[in-house]
Amino acid sequence: MLAQADTGEPGLRDYLDVLRRRKLIILLVTVLACATAFGASLAQTPVYEATAEVLLQQRPSERIFAPDARGGARASDGVRTEIEVMRSRSVLDAVTQALGVEPDVSITARGETEVVAITAESSDPAEAARIANTYAQTYIDTRRQQLVDDLLSAAEQVQSRIDNVDAQLQALTDEVAALDAAIAAGGPDEQVELLRSQRDRLAEEVANRRLPLLSQRTAYSQQLDELQLASSITENGGGRVVSTAETPGAPVRPKTSRNLLLGAVVGLMLGIGLAFLREHLDDTIKSKDDLERATGGLVPLALVPTVGSWKDRQRPYVVSLEEPSSAAAEAYRSLRTSVQFIGLDTPLRVIQVTGSNAGDGKTTTLANLAVALARAGQRVVVVCCDLHRPRIHEFFGLENRVGLTSVLLGKATVGAALQSVPRERNIAVLAAGPPPPNPSELLSSPRVANILASLTELSDVVLVDSSPILPVTDGLVVSHLVDATILVACAKVSTQQDTHRALELLRQVDAPLIGSVLNRVEAEDLYGYGSYNYSGPRRRRA
Repeated sequence: MLAQADTGEPGLRDYLDVLRRRKLIILLVTVLACATAFGASLAQTPVYEATAEVLLQQRPSERIFAPDARGGARASDGVRTEIEVMRSRSVLDAVTQALGVEPDVSITARGETEVVAITAESSDPAEAARIANTYAQTYIDTRRQQLVDDLLSAAEQVQSRIDNVDAQLQALTDEVAALDAAIAAGGPDEQVELLRSQRDRLAEEVANRRLPLLSQRTAYSQQLDELQLASSITENGGGRVVSTAETPGAPVRPKTSRNLLLGAVVGLMLGIGLAFLREHLDDTIKSKDDLERATGGLVPLALVPTVGSWKDRQRPYVVSLEEPSSAAAEAYRSLRTSVQFIGLDTPLRVIQVTGSNAGDGKTTTLANLAVALARAGQRVVVVCCDLHRPRIHEFFGLENRVGLTSVLLGKATVGAALQSVPRERNIAVLAAGPPPPNPSELLSSPRVANILASLTELSDVVLVDSSPILPVTDGLVVSHLVDATILVACAKVSTQQDTHRALELLRQVDAPLIGSVLNRVEAEDLYGYGSYNYSGPRRRRA
């Protein structure tokens, strides 16, 4: 679980420790995410993109003569209107007819300008360019034809008005001509004179009526000329392509490098999240801080690093014998020194080594501590009180035919049951002996205390290998017979909950706890922990 600083909140070092311990998970998740992103990129069909640009701005001649001329640049709403025209069904149908298939394009304005980009996508780069160019040209042709048709329609309306004015002028001319014809036909003088008088008045009236009609006709004629001129100009003008679509050389999708980068970022985030989740759910003891939390501040006497040469854990291996100059052997010597300092005031003659569960490494710790004490010149007797799964004799290459149970049952004396270690003359071992049917009751016998007392007369230190605390009660029974108890935990194997529970049970029976040992610690988890000064602490009963 995530460590916490003294303030109760995890610190930066705690988070960094989690990342370091879980670096393999983070790496695997990141690599998997990158591989997934790369595979997805390879599985996608490459998509190419081509863009043609169209200028919507009218030419100066069109601004003067075209009926929709606005003067100056088009407003932004005009550009938006033209974009909608480009997207209209009429333009789309014309492009579909030209291509043979309905295109899928995007049309966008270039900022605040009157340039519009027509972008087409296709799995074929040449096809993408052809679609964009065809769409642009088809729009220009369609839009130009619409403008011409609008101009011609307007010209027809103006011509109709001119014809109407001409008809009115002709009617006026016909009235005057009728009077002229009547006067020319002759008749009585009075009648001719009357007709002349009428003709003069009519001529004056016609002249007054003809003037506005002629002015109106002149205006209509000018409009018709302008419309006809605008129509001819528009046929060769209007919007135009300012940038044709080129055949793209690289696809726009998938972007393998971008996908890989995104995969790495996502994988890293997921990996870190999974690392902290695993850390939160992982209750195993991994470091000195975890051990201290699990034991409520019990002094850690030693951190023993992993023995790299010990591959087969089922085969007993005493690193203090096989590799005396190794870091692990030095850690056991540090454990010896710690025990000796604690026993300065009150000698520790009988020391129990136990753990919370099987596999915590208590027997390994005891065997190496025995070697460390023996090589410091002390006489050591090792007693196996683990009557359920005795193994200490295997670490020293001894037999288990005769041992503690043999002495307790009166089948052998202590002297006869003790075995010397061939390679270490200062170590003697009292093996467990034949397995009894009732180990706990046998260990509760007063004879056990007598045997331990007799062994203290034969040695300087008696090391007792007892059963783990949680599975059976043997270890709790033995704790009443010793001067000190050392609780052993195994990194990444022992859990904080089990270790804490074992400690509670030992304290309930008033076991003489002096400290703890954490073995099989990885090298990186040892970083930052120097040697410990145990000159201050003394033996205490928990």
